[in-house]
Amino acid sequence: MVDSKDESPASALFDMLKAMDPKDMATYDASCHCGTVQYSVTTAPLAKWKVTSCNCSICSRNGYLLVYPLRQQVKVKSGEDALKAYSFGQKWNQHKFCTNCGSSLFFDPRMPERGVDGPDMLGVNIRMFKGVAQKLDEYQYVKFDGWNEWPFVDSDYLK
Repeated sequence: MVDSKDESPASALFDMLKAMDPKDMATYDASCHCGTVQYSVTTAPLAKWKVTSCNCSICSRNGYLLVYPLRQQVKVKSGEDALKAYSFGQKWNQHKFCTNCGSSLFFDPRMPERGVDGPDMLGVNIRMFKGVAQKLDEYQYVKFDGWNEWPFVDSDYLK
């Protein structure tokens, strides 16, 4: 969670990325539920890193548990044509999902397109990583209060 009132959520993520050791990385194979979309993600080892658990409307509904690799560290191997995007609110983030099974894979904040300085990263759902679902209790989490930072267009609906 971002504790400082002066620090934006984006700058907190940038600080986390800067702290990654490029000599200590792991590559995770991942796929949607039906296997149509196959991809790999290279990031800090999950056992040594904190995973973001956000309570915003879309993260909580889609079960996102997020890490933030650089765009070039995410390689879609197959099924890219089955990916569709959903955006809401200010339409900054493109949430990518499989059109066959509906699995929420990652989101693209498109920061360079929006003129935001910082790394070109994606928010990737670790629940799609092979072999990770059985280990979720082993990871450390940082909680982010997206409910209050980025309220849903119709927040009253969810109360």
